[in-house]
Amino acid sequence: MGRLPLAFLAAVALLATPAAAQIIPTGSPTADILLTTALSEQRVFLTCTALDAADHQTALAFWQGDVDAALALLAERNVPAQAIQAFRAAARPEALMPAPDTPFAEVQEYCAAQENWPQRWQRRDFTELARALPEAMPKARP
Repeated sequence: MGRLPLAFLAAVALLATPAAAQIIPTGSPTADILLTTALSEQRVFLTCTALDAADHQTALAFWQGDVDAALALLAERNVPAQAIQAFRAAARPEALMPAPDTPFAEVQEYCAAQENWPQRWQRRDFTELARALPEAMPKARP
């Protein structure tokens, strides 16, 4: 059996950070998928844009705005407080990024293993919760 590539092992190690919180169901399977997908995508963007300070600040600002919009919508749609808190914890940049003492080379390898991440980031080819969640969780009719 062949050895696993170092980039793959680095990606697994970075994705398995203990700070990552678990998503608790919101009551909408579609919303749960969107939240989980956005967290996974933003883990890559927040980690990999950290290699460039200007891009990283842009990524952080975008993500914080998207998280704020998602939290407001979840509260408006009467999602259980426990689910909102779980998403809030999982969405913290510290929960998505590798530990500060992660060697720079490991971060570089992780990012190199993420196919086309810079192009996806520039094209905004990822889940935007502020746009997608309202469709997944329409307002209840009175």
